[in-house]
Amino acid sequence: MRQILKLLLLIVVTLSISACDRTSSQRAISSSCQTIQHALGETQVCDRPQRIVALNPKMLDILLSLDVQPVGYAEVFPIHRGEFDRPSEQIPYLGSRITQPIANLGASSEPSLEGIARLNPDLILGDSGQNKDEYTQLSQIAPTLLFEYVGHDNWQEPLSAIAKALGRSDRSRAVIETHRQQVEATRQALAPIAKAYPEVLMLASEQLTQSLEIVTPADFCGGLLEDLGFQLVSLSDEQPTSIVQSISVEILPQLDASLIFIQGHNVTGFSQMGSAKNLEDNQLQKIQQAWRSHTIAQSLGASQANRVYFIPTYICRAIPSPTGAQLALKQLQAQLSSLSARVNQQ
Repeated sequence: MRQILKLLLLIVVTLSISACDRTSSQRAISSSCQTIQHALGETQVCDRPQRIVALNPKMLDILLSLDVQPVGYAEVFPIHRGEFDRPSEQIPYLGSRITQPIANLGASSEPSLEGIARLNPDLILGDSGQNKDEYTQLSQIAPTLLFEYVGHDNWQEPLSAIAKALGRSDRSRAVIETHRQQVEATRQALAPIAKAYPEVLMLASEQLTQSLEIVTPADFCGGLLEDLGFQLVSLSDEQPTSIVQSISVEILPQLDASLIFIQGHNVTGFSQMGSAKNLEDNQLQKIQQAWRSHTIAQSLGASQANRVYFIPTYICRAIPSPTGAQLALKQLQAQLSSLSARVNQQ
């Protein structure tokens, strides 16, 4: 009888120890995981991801801003075929900050699922619009976070969420504070111009006669202009629900403003660009020629006063993120420098 009692006691103790081990293990796993909110819900991200895939330039920029290198990348436009073995020459604006070759995963809208799986990633970052249909498949490969892409200041929330997953929240706060300081410094530098020429018309176009859009404050660069103290000319006084509104070139005289900024793009030109360093010439040349040769465009007061400026649409819509903001602020200030000198002399 005693032997039976000893045996039962041994079994109970063993089961108790086993249960405690499982509980401790589960707690350890739980403590190393975080629930990250994103556009498609909540996702558990465990440990600190080391092999991260970015499915668009915005996600790539956020990673690089957090001092994290990706293992794979998908581009929004067909700029380069083959692996990114020379990123500084193959990835516009961001490639110089990539320290080693990375995999080319195709187009952001249709990334290679096979290519992603081969990389064995532990985190995938993408767009809630373009990558929504692949979300289930992507999540089977690795934890996947999808965020809204375009829009004014839509990068700060995903930056903070991704930083939380990577244990880099301090860095994300520093990035946001640096951005705030840059906007304020640029606002002060351009204050005399904003006072002299408060109304700005921002357009986006590839060819004036076939595609012309008026940019609203909901747009990344449109919102940035208003942050700097300018007021965007719009079609109506209603709050915009989209970043752009299609218009015809014939109504431009009704929208004339003191300053005009044009986001220019040339989609077919991407495949002929050669080096990513040629992006601005490649993307702006077509719209600049169209504007300078169009009678209605040249009849506008801003054109006649040489106050029409061009910025690549790629900056405003492909990288609406920390680096995109830095690039836009730098270009705005540089292009308005001569005007600033004239205003200050008055």
